[in-house]
Amino acid sequence: VLEYDDVMNQQREIVYEYRDRILEGDDMSDTAREQLSNVAERIATEYLEDDFPENWDLQGLYTQLEQMYPIGIDLEELDIERVNRETLIQELREDIIEAYGDREEELGSELMRALERFILLQIIDERWREHLANMDYLREGIHLRGFAQIDPLVAYKNDGFEMFTELMNSIWDEFARFIYVVEVETDDQNGAGSPAQRGWGASSNTSSTAAFSYTGGTAADQPSALAAARSGGVPEEIQGAADYAYDEVEAPVHVETRVVDDKERVGRNDPCWCGSGKKFKKCHGA
Repeated sequence: VLEYDDVMNQQREIVYEYRDRILEGDDMSDTAREQLSNVAERIATEYLEDDFPENWDLQGLYTQLEQMYPIGIDLEELDIERVNRETLIQELREDIIEAYGDREEELGSELMRALERFILLQIIDERWREHLANMDYLREGIHLRGFAQIDPLVAYKNDGFEMFTELMNSIWDEFARFIYVVEVETDDQNGAGSPAQRGWGASSNTSSTAAFSYTGGTAADQPSALAAARSGGVPEEIQGAADYAYDEVEAPVHVETRVVDDKERVGRNDPCWCGSGKKFKKCHGA
C-alpha cells in the first residue's frame, strides 16, 4: 500500500510545487515560454508524422495553431519540396514564443504576470482533481493485471506515469488556448481601460471546459485558491475585479471491470478486462 501511495506522493509534490510558486506570486514567464514552445512542438509532431512532406497535414496543423494563437507563419506558402521537418518545427516553436512577447507588450508585464498565475491556477486545480479521480479508478482495478502475469504495482507505476505526463501536457495545452485570447478588464480610475483590457472572458474559439468570465464581486466570493492568488502578487487595479467560473464540471467517469472466462470472447470495442477503462482493442487487445 505504501508503494502505491509513493506514486501519488511524487506526483503531488510536482503539482504542489507549481501551485506554491503561483500562490507566492512567482514570475512564471520563463516556465510559460518553455512549455508553450513544447506545446507547439507536440502539435506539429502530430501533423508532421515523418520526414516526407507528402504525408504532412499542413492544413490541419495551421487550423490547430490558428485557433490557439495568432500564428505568424503562412504554412500554405511553404515549399514542401524544400522545407525540412525539424526546421519547420523549430520555426513554430520560435513563432509561438514571439506571439507571447507580443501579448505581453499588449497587456504590460505586470498584468501579464498576473494573468499567467490566474489561468494556470484554475487549470491546475481542475485538472488535478480529475487526475486524482482517474488514479483512484486505475488503482481499484489494477490488481486484475495479475491474471495476465503482470505485476500490478509495476503496471500502476507505468500507467500512472503515462497519465501524469498527459496531465501536465493538458495543463499547458489549455493554458496556451487561453493566454492569447482571454480579455482583461481593469478597474481604472480614469474610466474604461484600453480595448485589449475590457472584460475577463474566453474567446469563443476555445473548446476547453474551463472559462473565465467577469461577473463582479470580491475576492472573498471566489474559490479560495484563486482568492489567494489574487492576494499574492496581483496589481492593485485588478484586485477584486475578476470572477472565475467553470462552464461545466465533468461528471466522474465510471470504469467497469469484468471477469472473463476462457470461453467468452471479448469484443474489440468492449471495456478491457484489466479495469483500465480503455477499450480492449486499445489495451490488451492491441
